[in-house]
Amino acid sequence: MLEEIFLNQQLGSWGLTNFLRQAIHWAVAHGYSLEVLLLLLLLPLAITLVALARYLVGIQGLGVFTPVMMAVVFLSTGIIPGLLLFLIILLIEVLVILLLRKLKIHFIAKMALVLLLVCLGFFPFLLLSTKFNTTSLFNSALIPILILILIGENVAEVQLRKNPKKAIRATVETLILSSLAFFVLSSLVLRRMMLLYPEAMILLVAILDIWIGQFTGLRMLEYRRFRKLLKK
Repeated sequence: MLEEIFLNQQLGSWGLTNFLRQAIHWAVAHGYSLEVLLLLLLLPLAITLVALARYLVGIQGLGVFTPVMMAVVFLSTGIIPGLLLFLIILLIEVLVILLLRKLKIHFIAKMALVLLLVCLGFFPFLLLSTKFNTTSLFNSALIPILILILIGENVAEVQLRKNPKKAIRATVETLILSSLAFFVLSSLVLRRMMLLYPEAMILLVAILDIWIGQFTGLRMLEYRRFRKLLKK
Protein backbone atom coordinates (compact mmCIF):
# COMPACT_ATOMS: atom_id res chain seq x y z
CA MET A 1 0.00 0.00 0.00
CA LEU A 2 2.74 2.47 0.95
CA GLU A 3 4.79 1.40 -2.08
CA GLU A 4 1.81 2.06 -4.34
CA ILE A 5 1.30 5.53 -2.86
CA PHE A 6 5.03 6.19 -3.19
CA LEU A 7 5.14 5.18 -6.87
CA ASN A 8 2.06 7.26 -7.75
CA GLN A 9 3.24 10.47 -6.05
CA GLN A 10 3.45 13.58 -8.21
CA LEU A 11 6.41 15.61 -6.92
CA GLY A 12 6.79 18.65 -9.13
CA SER A 13 9.90 20.80 -8.81
CA TRP A 14 12.03 21.19 -5.68
CA GLY A 15 10.67 23.66 -3.11
CA LEU A 16 9.93 24.31 0.55
CA THR A 17 6.63 22.43 0.32
CA ASN A 18 8.04 19.20 -1.10
CA PHE A 19 11.76 19.05 -0.30
CA LEU A 20 11.33 16.08 2.06
CA ARG A 21 9.26 14.14 -0.45
CA GLN A 22 11.94 14.84 -3.03
CA ALA A 23 14.60 13.66 -0.58
CA ILE A 24 12.67 10.43 0.16
CA HIS A 25 12.35 9.65 -3.56
CA TRP A 26 16.02 10.44 -4.14
CA ALA A 27 17.05 8.14 -1.25
CA VAL A 28 14.85 5.25 -2.43
CA ALA A 29 16.19 5.66 -5.97
CA HIS A 30 19.70 5.23 -4.55
CA GLY A 31 18.85 1.97 -2.77
CA TYR A 32 17.63 3.07 0.66
CA SER A 33 14.61 1.36 2.22
CA LEU A 34 11.34 3.31 2.22
CA GLU A 35 10.43 1.58 5.49
CA VAL A 36 13.62 2.74 7.20
CA LEU A 37 13.22 6.31 5.91
CA LEU A 38 9.65 6.56 7.21
CA LEU A 39 10.70 5.19 10.62
CA LEU A 40 13.51 7.74 10.71
CA LEU A 41 11.00 10.53 10.13
CA LEU A 42 8.48 9.10 12.63
CA LEU A 43 11.08 8.78 15.39
CA PRO A 44 10.92 12.50 16.34
CA LEU A 45 7.11 12.22 16.56
CA ALA A 46 7.42 9.24 18.91
CA ILE A 47 9.85 11.16 21.13
CA THR A 48 7.57 14.20 21.07
CA LEU A 49 4.54 12.17 22.18
CA VAL A 50 6.58 10.62 24.99
CA ALA A 51 7.58 14.15 26.06
CA LEU A 52 3.92 15.19 25.80
CA ALA A 53 2.88 12.35 28.11
CA ARG A 54 5.69 13.30 30.50
CA TYR A 55 5.08 17.04 30.78
CA LEU A 56 1.33 17.28 30.26
CA VAL A 57 0.04 14.01 31.71
CA GLY A 58 2.77 13.41 34.30
CA ILE A 59 3.90 9.92 33.24
CA GLN A 60 7.59 10.10 34.09
CA GLY A 61 9.08 6.70 33.30
CA LEU A 62 12.84 6.38 32.87
CA GLY A 63 13.51 9.49 30.86
CA VAL A 64 12.45 10.21 27.29
CA PHE A 65 14.81 8.13 25.16
CA THR A 66 14.61 4.81 27.04
CA PRO A 67 10.93 4.20 26.14
CA VAL A 68 11.60 5.07 22.48
CA MET A 69 14.59 2.70 22.39
CA MET A 70 12.34 -0.04 23.75
CA ALA A 71 9.72 0.80 21.10
CA VAL A 72 12.34 0.34 18.37
CA VAL A 73 13.17 -3.06 19.88
CA PHE A 74 9.46 -3.97 19.89
CA LEU A 75 9.32 -3.23 16.16
CA SER A 76 11.80 -6.07 15.68
CA THR A 77 10.32 -8.56 18.13
CA GLY A 78 6.63 -7.61 18.14
CA ILE A 79 5.17 -5.85 21.16
CA ILE A 80 3.93 -8.95 23.05
CA PRO A 81 7.17 -11.00 22.68
CA GLY A 82 9.16 -7.82 23.37
CA LEU A 83 7.26 -7.12 26.58
CA LEU A 84 7.70 -10.75 27.66
CA LEU A 85 11.45 -10.59 27.00
CA PHE A 86 11.72 -7.35 28.94
CA LEU A 87 9.75 -8.77 31.89
CA ILE A 88 12.01 -11.84 31.92
CA ILE A 89 15.09 -9.61 31.98
CA LEU A 90 13.47 -7.44 34.66
CA LEU A 91 12.67 -10.50 36.80
CA ILE A 92 16.30 -11.64 36.61
CA GLU A 93 17.50 -8.15 37.50
CA VAL A 94 15.22 -7.91 40.52
CA LEU A 95 16.47 -11.25 41.82
CA VAL A 96 20.11 -10.24 41.24
CA ILE A 97 19.61 -6.88 42.97
CA LEU A 98 18.06 -8.57 45.98
CA LEU A 99 21.09 -10.88 46.17
CA LEU A 100 23.57 -8.00 45.89
CA ARG A 101 21.75 -5.42 48.00
CA LYS A 102 24.04 -5.89 51.02
CA LEU A 103 27.23 -6.06 48.98
CA LYS A 104 29.31 -2.96 49.82
CA ILE A 105 31.13 -2.02 46.62
CA HIS A 106 31.14 1.04 44.36
CA PHE A 107 27.90 1.67 42.48
CA ILE A 108 29.32 1.32 38.94
CA ALA A 109 31.06 -1.91 39.89
CA LYS A 110 27.81 -3.20 41.34
CA MET A 111 25.96 -2.29 38.13
CA ALA A 112 28.55 -4.17 36.08
CA LEU A 113 28.13 -7.17 38.36
CA VAL A 114 24.34 -6.94 38.01
CA LEU A 115 24.58 -6.99 34.21
CA LEU A 116 27.02 -9.91 34.37
CA LEU A 117 24.62 -12.00 36.43
CA VAL A 118 21.66 -10.92 34.26
CA CYS A 119 23.43 -12.17 31.13
CA LEU A 120 24.26 -15.46 32.85
CA GLY A 121 20.77 -15.73 34.29
CA PHE A 122 19.30 -15.53 30.80
CA PHE A 123 20.70 -18.93 29.84
CA PRO A 124 18.09 -21.00 31.76
CA PHE A 125 15.39 -19.22 29.75
CA LEU A 126 17.24 -20.10 26.55
CA LEU A 127 17.20 -23.74 27.62
CA LEU A 128 13.48 -23.53 28.37
CA SER A 129 12.86 -21.99 24.95
CA THR A 130 14.04 -25.21 23.28
CA LYS A 131 11.20 -27.11 24.96
CA PHE A 132 8.60 -24.58 23.79
CA ASN A 133 10.01 -24.28 20.25
CA THR A 134 10.74 -20.57 20.63
CA THR A 135 14.44 -20.70 19.78
CA SER A 136 13.74 -18.86 16.50
CA LEU A 137 12.45 -15.90 18.51
CA PHE A 138 15.66 -15.67 20.52
CA ASN A 139 17.85 -16.15 17.45
CA SER A 140 16.05 -13.48 15.41
CA ALA A 141 15.88 -11.10 18.37
CA LEU A 142 19.48 -11.41 19.58
CA ILE A 143 20.36 -7.73 19.07
CA PRO A 144 17.02 -6.54 20.57
CA ILE A 145 17.64 -8.79 23.58
CA LEU A 146 21.08 -7.24 24.09
CA ILE A 147 19.53 -3.78 23.83
CA LEU A 148 16.85 -4.71 26.39
CA ILE A 149 19.54 -5.97 28.76
CA LEU A 150 21.40 -2.67 28.43
CA ILE A 151 18.16 -0.71 28.87
CA GLY A 152 17.60 -2.79 31.98
CA GLU A 153 20.60 -1.02 33.48
CA ASN A 154 18.40 2.07 33.91
CA VAL A 155 15.76 -0.02 35.65
CA ALA A 156 18.39 -1.61 37.88
CA GLU A 157 19.80 1.82 38.74
CA VAL A 158 16.37 3.00 39.87
CA GLN A 159 15.91 -0.14 41.93
CA LEU A 160 19.31 0.27 43.59
CA ARG A 161 18.92 3.98 44.38
CA LYS A 162 15.18 4.28 45.12
CA ASN A 163 12.63 2.40 47.16
CA PRO A 164 10.79 -0.54 45.52
CA LYS A 165 7.51 1.39 45.16
CA LYS A 166 9.15 4.16 43.11
CA ALA A 167 11.08 1.61 41.07
CA ILE A 168 7.92 -0.34 40.19
CA ARG A 169 6.09 2.86 39.24
CA ALA A 170 8.98 4.03 37.04
CA THR A 171 9.08 0.64 35.32
CA VAL A 172 5.33 0.51 34.67
CA GLU A 173 5.33 4.08 33.35
CA THR A 174 8.25 3.23 31.06
CA LEU A 175 6.31 0.28 29.64
CA ILE A 176 3.31 2.55 29.02
CA LEU A 177 5.46 5.14 27.24
CA SER A 178 7.29 2.50 25.20
CA SER A 179 3.95 1.01 24.11
CA LEU A 180 2.78 4.50 23.06
CA ALA A 181 5.99 5.05 21.07
CA PHE A 182 5.63 1.60 19.49
CA PHE A 183 2.14 2.36 18.21
CA VAL A 184 3.39 5.64 16.74
CA LEU A 185 6.26 3.92 14.92
CA SER A 186 4.13 0.99 13.73
CA SER A 187 1.00 2.94 12.77
CA LEU A 188 0.16 2.50 9.09
CA VAL A 189 -1.91 5.70 9.19
CA LEU A 190 1.00 7.77 10.50
CA ARG A 191 3.39 6.19 7.99
CA ARG A 192 0.99 7.08 5.19
CA MET A 193 0.67 10.66 6.47
CA MET A 194 4.44 10.95 6.76
CA LEU A 195 4.82 9.70 3.19
CA LEU A 196 2.18 12.06 1.78
CA TYR A 197 2.84 15.14 3.94
CA PRO A 198 6.32 14.83 5.48
CA GLU A 199 6.99 18.59 5.56
CA ALA A 200 3.71 19.31 7.38
CA MET A 201 4.29 16.44 9.84
CA ILE A 202 7.81 17.59 10.69
CA LEU A 203 6.58 21.19 11.12
CA LEU A 204 3.85 19.91 13.46
CA VAL A 205 6.44 18.03 15.52
CA ALA A 206 8.61 21.15 15.78
CA ILE A 207 5.62 23.27 16.91
CA LEU A 208 4.64 20.68 19.51
CA ASP A 209 8.22 20.53 20.83
CA ILE A 210 8.35 24.32 21.26
CA TRP A 211 4.92 24.36 22.92
CA ILE A 212 5.83 21.52 25.30
CA GLY A 213 9.11 23.26 26.12
CA GLN A 214 7.23 26.37 27.25
CA PHE A 215 4.52 24.57 29.21
CA THR A 216 4.46 25.63 32.88
CA GLY A 217 1.06 24.41 34.09
CA LEU A 218 0.12 21.48 36.28
CA ARG A 219 0.24 18.00 34.81
CA MET A 220 -3.00 16.03 34.57
CA LEU A 221 -1.93 13.59 37.28
CA GLU A 222 -1.01 16.54 39.52
CA TYR A 223 -4.59 17.83 39.33
CA ARG A 224 -5.66 14.54 40.89
CA ARG A 225 -2.84 14.66 43.43
CA PHE A 226 -3.59 18.23 44.54
CA ARG A 227 -7.36 18.19 44.03
CA LYS A 228 -8.04 19.00 47.70
CA LEU A 229 -5.81 22.06 47.59
CA LEU A 230 -7.32 23.20 44.30
CA LYS A 231 -10.83 23.12 45.78
CA LYS A 232 -9.87 25.59 48.50
